[in-house]
Amino acid sequence: MTSGGSGVAAVEGAAGAPANVAVRPDAAAKPNRGARKSKADENWRKLRVRQVREATENALDCAVNSYGQVRNFFLRNPCADLDRTLFTLADPAGNTFVVSVSWVRMRSTKDVRPLKRLIDTDGTGSVKSLGFDLLKHQGVRFTGTPFRSRPTGDVLVVAEGAVVSGKPDPALFEQTVDLAAELPR
Repeated sequence: MTSGGSGVAAVEGAAGAPANVAVRPDAAAKPNRGARKSKADENWRKLRVRQVREATENALDCAVNSYGQVRNFFLRNPCADLDRTLFTLADPAGNTFVVSVSWVRMRSTKDVRPLKRLIDTDGTGSVKSLGFDLLKHQGVRFTGTPFRSRPTGDVLVVAEGAVVSGKPDPALFEQTVDLAAELPR
């Protein structure tokens, strides 16, 4: 269901009850989105998790879409492009969680390693997940566990999970984030 005119959707929980997780619908589909979706579907099947919803967005300003020291980094070293996807997933036990994946393309490959070092350090901030403020308002918190970042050329992939409801198995939750970090841009 979509709330009044804001383009924000609430997703249903695994058991059919509203989980009240707000995400934005697909905004700017990219040509590789099909490959990403296919790989994501394959990954979720392997882990026996069900995708409840997926939202994707492209942005140009990483500073606006980040916080903490990471935001300051982007003010000094602007990114070239930012793609973000938020997956809402349910495990076989009915636990619901979100996995945020961001593909940060930097203007120079030399900026990727310092960004990775910064973003991998606890308490320095991060790239905001898609729907970050709405998720936070609804009590969904990204705590840094599970988290994974992966450099690839001029892109840093950042993946992180947050529990929506229940208590997902920690190993499954971490595997989900690890696989999400490997998705193609």
